[in-house]
Amino acid sequence: MITAVFGLPGSGKTFFARQLALSIDGLLISSDTVRNDMARGGRYDENTKIEVYQMMLVMMGDAVMDKRNVVIDATFYKENIRSLFKEKATELHSPLYFIEIKAPEEIIKERVSKKRIDSEADFGVYLKIKEEFEPLKEDHLVLYSDHEALSKMLDTALAYINFKNEKR
Repeated sequence: MITAVFGLPGSGKTFFARQLALSIDGLLISSDTVRNDMARGGRYDENTKIEVYQMMLVMMGDAVMDKRNVVIDATFYKENIRSLFKEKATELHSPLYFIEIKAPEEIIKERVSKKRIDSEADFGVYLKIKEEFEPLKEDHLVLYSDHEALSKMLDTALAYINFKNEKR
């Protein structure tokens, strides 16, 4: 099973994705970590973004082939990027669920002003990605990190994933 946790920088997606991966004993694949591991820190041009997403696809495929659950943490801000992951999940015969994490802009501004482990995104990066963000039109779960407790968010996500699995 593959779960893609997405949203704008500072929304709380990485924190949530990490906890979700622990809850399902899954492998966490984070775009920030992959970018840094590839020595592409500070580079956010389109070619670098595609390189990072391509590496994430390889890692996702390897994990699914090893029969592991996967949680992917990235902005997934463009439909063409999400499509790559949908196609790969189909090829792997693995369900793919999207969970969007949201927060108000004033909360995001505060969060991105603080040093975070792997993310270099500041408020300027947030504004750029927000401007380019293409909303996911298909059915997906939306969680709000500013007013839902982590335990409630996890319970909701796990119920959503289990519900979806029962329908397959």
